[in-house]
Amino acid sequence: MADQSELWVFRLTIATAAATLVSIAAAQILLSLTLLAWWVLKPTPIRWPGYFIPFSAFMLTTFLSLGMSADPSIGFGPVMKFALFSMGLIAAAFVTDDRRIRALTALMIIVAAVASMVAILQFGLQYAEYLATGNLADDPTILARITGFMGHWMTFSGQQMLVWCATVPLVFALGSRKYLIPLGFVGVALLLSFTRGVWLGSAAGIAVVAFYLPKRQLIQLLIPISVVALLASPLIVHRISRSFLEGGFAPDEARFAYLDVGVRMIQDHPLFGVGPERIAVEFPNYYQGDDLENFFYGHLHNNFLQIGAERGLLCLAAFAWLLFSLGKDFIRRTASKQGLEKGIAVSGLSVLVAFIVAGLFEYNFGDSEVLMLFVFLVSLPSGLSEAQTFDKE
Repeated sequence: MADQSELWVFRLTIATAAATLVSIAAAQILLSLTLLAWWVLKPTPIRWPGYFIPFSAFMLTTFLSLGMSADPSIGFGPVMKFALFSMGLIAAAFVTDDRRIRALTALMIIVAAVASMVAILQFGLQYAEYLATGNLADDPTILARITGFMGHWMTFSGQQMLVWCATVPLVFALGSRKYLIPLGFVGVALLLSFTRGVWLGSAAGIAVVAFYLPKRQLIQLLIPISVVALLASPLIVHRISRSFLEGGFAPDEARFAYLDVGVRMIQDHPLFGVGPERIAVEFPNYYQGDDLENFFYGHLHNNFLQIGAERGLLCLAAFAWLLFSLGKDFIRRTASKQGLEKGIAVSGLSVLVAFIVAGLFEYNFGDSEVLMLFVFLVSLPSGLSEAQTFDKE
């Protein structure tokens, strides 16, 4: 029987993970309490995740970039976010067996489903308002997209994508098919988020899962989502046509500007970048257009472009090493493990692929809520012992 102090820290751990879907303030407070309880009670030693060395290289190169920045005083935000990687430490230390994975899976799905139902209701209300006004600002497929409990649709959809990709393989691995219905709400909310990068990330993540899942189980998962997609097809066509048929839509046109500016920043500052948090400062100096007021340029909407331009190619190489290290470990585990360890490895690989693909269209690595959840989910395989098995319900 687990020591009671260790069990309480585990409960704080999964509460922290679930809180990322509801409130960043609550999640960070719970993370602090979890770390404090761990330090005071000392129920278990630190278990370093397998990506610790490349992550250390990423931290070091970020500090180098900050030191070489023209204005280091504004660049401490990314450095402070390294504290959020402690999510990986608590995941590896306290989510360590099938019962705990089962409890975490249930909690994450329930909270994500509630957030999804709130978001679906938001969509219905916002679409009714759009039909009444006809204003682009009220269109829930473009500028008034669903947010759930979050403050922005990119955060909400990015989180739902991670939960979806993480829990689908676990639901089948644990034999907990009763969660397919709440997972269906998560899938519907992902569809109604109308965030194309997240659509592509979710599709890529589920494609990874499909490689390991029996086809019958995959069909059970995708049929309800496909029905909703068919019913929503006029709205999907409306969303896509806004970009590709009408043309001239500023948020989409800006993507070309981000690419051009980011590449030229890297050319001018190859080793250390322009400095953490200095993209917005330098962007007007590199932009060749005259319509800066029409789009947001606080970051470059692409993880690799952002890190390369902001922190330089050394840091970008460390970031790529970090992602490669995670992927290599997950693939090794899927090939050599069985039972829950294989299921959690598939889960981690799905999350990683989804995060990378979605990160080609949005700087999701810089979104604290998404980052906390991502780090937690990809660290779970480190918490399972080599002899771990699972019991089907």
